[in-house]
Amino acid sequence: MATYRYVVYDLEKSLNSSFDDADFTFNQILYWVTVVANRLRVQQNDLTNSDLFTSTFTSIQVHIDEMGRKYIDLPVQVMNLPNNAGIVYITYNYETCKCEGPMFAQRFFQGIHLGEVQHLYLDDYTKPSVKNPYFYRVGHKINDINVNRIYLLGVECIDLIDIEIAVKASIDPTNICSLDDDIPLPDERIQELINEVLKLGKYIMLMPSEIVNDGEDMSKVSNQYSARGATLSDISQQQAIDQQAV
Repeated sequence: MATYRYVVYDLEKSLNSSFDDADFTFNQILYWVTVVANRLRVQQNDLTNSDLFTSTFTSIQVHIDEMGRKYIDLPVQVMNLPNNAGIVYITYNYETCKCEGPMFAQRFFQGIHLGEVQHLYLDDYTKPSVKNPYFYRVGHKINDINVNRIYLLGVECIDLIDIEIAVKASIDPTNICSLDDDIPLPDERIQELINEVLKLGKYIMLMPSEIVNDGEDMSKVSNQYSARGATLSDISQQQAIDQQAV
């Protein structure tokens, strides 16, 4: 396995030595590494459909918001996969004696989209209940508060303290505890990660200057070209008059 420190320092040295005016910082390259690594993790997950990137969390505390709705805060950043596939399962122990088996074999929450909630309550067969619970995810702001929550349906009338959840985890660049941690990718994809980040850095350095906003006032240059164009137009008209006179 390759560590963040080894990969980022190697990339920083390669990029800054390739261009005389390059000034890439360690943190900038570290961010690129996490972005590219997350994309490769999604590709690997689609390719293998395995539990390589699955993380399980037990005893996640259940909260109640100001509207009386029960929810949990996601313990990690989750892959943004279609149809809530980043959430592998959410379950709770329906029987307090736990005679029905381990917690993850008990009552499962079914994932739905927020727009489908109203329709669930129109049919007795789909109506959320303690034996048929649902969840939906909210990933943006609520009342100007950053949230990444899972709301729980059907368990409003029971004293639900905690749940168990398994997710396909992503790399959160703000939660990298140590640069000596291994990058969570298969060994065979580390070189691909390095190549992709090198391409990104080289693309930025080779980006045409006319599409880069450097803050320079181009109005004077534009006026010069406009004046030059007007002068050329006047000369052309005078030449046409002279030819007609001849």
